[in-house]
Amino acid sequence: MWADAALTSLGEKQASEAATFWIDAFKTAKIPIPGTFYSSPLRRCLRTLEIAFAELVASQGRPFEPVIKELLRERLGVHTCDRRSTRTWIQKNYPAFVIEDGLTEEDELWEPDVRETYDEHVKRTTELLGDIFKNDSSAFISATTHSGAIMSILRATGYGEIPVAAGAIFPLLVKAE
Repeated sequence: MWADAALTSLGEKQASEAATFWIDAFKTAKIPIPGTFYSSPLRRCLRTLEIAFAELVASQGRPFEPVIKELLRERLGVHTCDRRSTRTWIQKNYPAFVIEDGLTEEDELWEPDVRETYDEHVKRTTELLGDIFKNDSSAFISATTHSGAIMSILRATGYGEIPVAAGAIFPLLVKAE
């Protein structure tokens, strides 16, 4: 058992490949750099986002200030790898990241003996998306999160069940109405 699993060496490699992809996509295909970067508060996502985007954002003279969203997480409960670190640990290890208001010191969402259902995850994801659409005017955003959270986003936006591989870049067009 471990809490808040770190990014593996394979994950580091995949994040580096994502960085190469984004740098090339920006330079050759003129794909815009996201206006806002969001991350799950779990350390493997924080590190992935840092590896994948920090260099590109800095090369454009923009501050690298990703936003940590508590609700942008894998299904909650039982699996100890999905219990997040303390707010203090996150602040210390990722000082450039903006921690949203309301992220408590301890992980109050994760429970050792209750697993969030798929429907509960979609409900939480819908709340997250509502918050982002209400408060973010960026045309393009990036969400660095877990495969289960991406599948929940797909369900919440009406795309249905699409399997997502770990380390994948998954483009999604959503129009808020």
